[in-house]
Amino acid sequence: MAISKKVKIGIIGCGSIGNVHARSFSSIENAELVAFADMNAENLKKMAEQYGVKALYSDADDLINDENVDAVIICVPNFLHRDITVKALNGGKHVLCEKPMALNAEQAREMVDAAEKNDRKLMIALCQRFTPQSMALKSMIDDGMFGDIYHAQVVLHRRRGIPGLGGWFTTKSKSGGGPLIDIGVHVMDLTLHMMGYPRTEAVSAATYTKFGNRSDYNYVNMWAEKFSVKGGTFDVEDYATALVRLEGDMTMNLECAWAANIGEEQLFTMILGDKRGAKLSGGKLEVFGEDCGYLADFVHQYRESNNFENEARHFAQAILDNSEPIASGKEVLNLQLLIDGIYSSAEKKMEVKIGE
Repeated sequence: MAISKKVKIGIIGCGSIGNVHARSFSSIENAELVAFADMNAENLKKMAEQYGVKALYSDADDLINDENVDAVIICVPNFLHRDITVKALNGGKHVLCEKPMALNAEQAREMVDAAEKNDRKLMIALCQRFTPQSMALKSMIDDGMFGDIYHAQVVLHRRRGIPGLGGWFTTKSKSGGGPLIDIGVHVMDLTLHMMGYPRTEAVSAATYTKFGNRSDYNYVNMWAEKFSVKGGTFDVEDYATALVRLEGDMTMNLECAWAANIGEEQLFTMILGDKRGAKLSGGKLEVFGEDCGYLADFVHQYRESNNFENEARHFAQAILDNSEPIASGKEVLNLQLLIDGIYSSAEKKMEVKIGE
């Protein structure tokens, strides 16, 4: 399949996240939107009119079979990621798949195998890697400014933020789990990325369900109300915590919640090295260390940019250059193994080894 100087993009799933990707790919110079697919005719029509796309499909298979499409962006619920990704890769398309990669590591491995068998790019949409703050911190770490990195802390706490209570988000067979796999995946991936993506050796974890199965529905105050189903399934956690042992004598602490009785909502990753440490929280990057024998806090300047556009541009350029994208399926498979390990440890109530 010949690739022009612009990668021709098809998007499967025209909901809110599909629209975010459509806006991003329409804004960059090395890609062109050419096709959309969605079973929801209203969503499909609305997004097509917004971006002037003419090739519209109600079936994902038809978009995959469109010879004018070079790469597919997969923006569907978690339980569909593996099947559509494998079909697209077998159909000769490159794939950018929304997070989480899959429901479990077994499915993720099938996706990686399909990418390798068909010599196609598989990248997972972990957009937090592409904020200007994250990219600046990664370049500092790679330049050796932090010295020997040995520990990280990852925290993502919502006070009341259960998405679509009773719908597919809270049904394990469709989502793969609760906040750990839904939102924790972002900060875990970002932290591992900063640490050089070391392999997980062991994990000791616990999960809790304290809010999602309550009868006082209005008190929970969910996100994504339109996906909620009163009386529907809630068989996932709403809080997860873990101590992770990584190769190279590194460790990581994790706390992740859709709902918790806290004062302030938090989202941050803290990296500790023997030369410097850093806290990356939303749009703020703080770096701590010493200078001339004194404790010092460092303020770095960087060019502001849109992380979704940065992600889209990187994916398209990897195709044009025939280079390996960051957040490749092969790399993120390691994250899926960690997620599986956390759930396994929580279920067994003991530390588990990863890869054994």
